[in-house]
Amino acid sequence: MHSLSISDTLEKADWDTLAHTLKTISSGVEGDDAGAKKLRAQLGMIRMLMCEELKQWNGDNSIELSYFVASFKTIQKVEREFDARGIKKREFLIFLKLLFNKFQKQRIKAKKPLAKLAEFKKMKEVVENGNGPL
Repeated sequence: MHSLSISDTLEKADWDTLAHTLKTISSGVEGDDAGAKKLRAQLGMIRMLMCEELKQWNGDNSIELSYFVASFKTIQKVEREFDARGIKKREFLIFLKLLFNKFQKQRIKAKKPLAKLAEFKKMKEVVENGNGPL
């Protein structure tokens, strides 16, 4: 019997299920200091914005290029914050990375074709400057 990895299971999940999971998964941020409160607020905004975006996806297996790049940069920023604060409970971050893996399997589309070239150049710079893929 072939067992599915978490990544495989996530890949088969529909966007509504993923949005619900994103909404309910623990952020892992503990503490009541100002930094913890600020990070929890930032993660709450990320969670809310991503959930709303995922709920709108219509199953055409495509992702807007600017959203794809913004997601990549956001996940990198969250990881840096988790590292800086020494956060050990990383389920939320791991889920974001797995979600991004699913994003990578979508067809990239751009509302403005010339913007596509600029976004690809930005992404290339991010990868070339040592901030490689997750």
